[in-house]
Parts: sequence; structure tokens; C-alpha cells
Amino acid sequence: MKALTTTLLLFIATFCMAQSNYEKAMTKGLETMQTDLNAAGQQFERITAAEKENWLPPYYAALAYVNSSWGQNPKEQTLASMKKAQEFINKTESLSLNNPEIMVLQGLLNTCYIQYDSSIYGMKLSGSTTAIYEKALAMAPKNPRVVSSRAKWLMGSARFFGKDVTPYCGQLETAISLFKQEKADGFMPSWGLEGAAKAQQDCK
Repeated sequence: MKALTTTLLLFIATFCMAQSNYEKAMTKGLETMQTDLNAAGQQFERITAAEKENWLPPYYAALAYVNSSWGQNPKEQTLASMKKAQEFINKTESLSLNNPEIMVLQGLLNTCYIQYDSSIYGMKLSGSTTAIYEKALAMAPKNPRVVSSRAKWLMGSARFFGKDVTPYCGQLETAISLFKQEKADGFMPSWGLEGAAKAQQDCK
């Protein structure tokens, strides 16, 4: 009985240490995203290699590389970041099918590709991007990242075709309200309020 208890305590201690290491690594990655997106992506890649059944590390690796792909870097580096982002979107999607959070990442990455070269990717990805956001909204109508990213996508499309963006301002207001109601849940996604508020400035 004593041996069993000792083994159980050792198992619990090992489990807690593993959890602690995971939490420390994830926290470091999220903090690094504020200053160095490429380093953050690499940090989440390492966590992905260790946490093979967890969809969150590859999700954040993809998010870091998507955020590196908005044209702030040279074109070759942007293309490399977009390819990395797709690799980790595919990885996280294989671990969590039909996840609206991951759908948002795919929609954002598609937008990066269109911005990178609209002549190649505009016609190719526009329809599928709209479809991704519509599917995500149907699945998670109260998810602030879904509502916000869809509204920003539709605003960008309207602006491209010279149409009024006002119809989407109410959707951004809804998203901001949802962001403010959202409660922290460990390492689950919670980003997006700042971007929604910035996009809302176009409505004023």
C-alpha cells in the first residue's frame, strides 16, 4: 500500500511538473509575441513538438506567423512566414476539426496572401475566404474573433469595390461587446479586441 501511495505521489508530482513546464513555455511564447513574432513562432514550434496531441501550440505558432505576414517584412520573408502559417494551421486543424478559432486563422492567412499579391490570389481565395467566415459564424455566432474578423474581411471587400462600409460597423460594435464579455480560460484564444477597436475607427 505504501509503495502504491509513493508511486501515485510520484506520478502526480511528475504530471504537475509537466503541466508547469507547459504553462511556462506557453506563457513565454505569448509574451514573446508582443516583441518578436518570429521568435514566438519558433517557441510554439518547440512546444508543438513536445505536446503532440494539443491543438493550442500549433494554433499559436500559426497565429505568430500570420501576424508576421501583413507586409511589414521583405516579400521573401513574408512568403516564408505565410508558408509556415499554413503548415501549422494544417497541424492544429488535424487536432481540432471544425474549430471556428482555426477557421479565423485560415481566413486571416488567405487575406495575407491576397494582400501579398492580389493579381494571383484575389480571385483564387476571395470566395473561399468568405465561405470560411460564414461557416465559422454559423458555428460560433458569439465568438468575438469570428464576428470581428468576418466584419473586417467584408469591410475590406466593400472598400475594394468602392462600396459603403457602414453596414459592417454594427458588427464590429457587436464584436467589441463580445470581447468585453469574454472571460479568460487558460491558454484559449482571447486576442482581437485591439484590432476590432482599430477597425471601428473607419466607421467614425
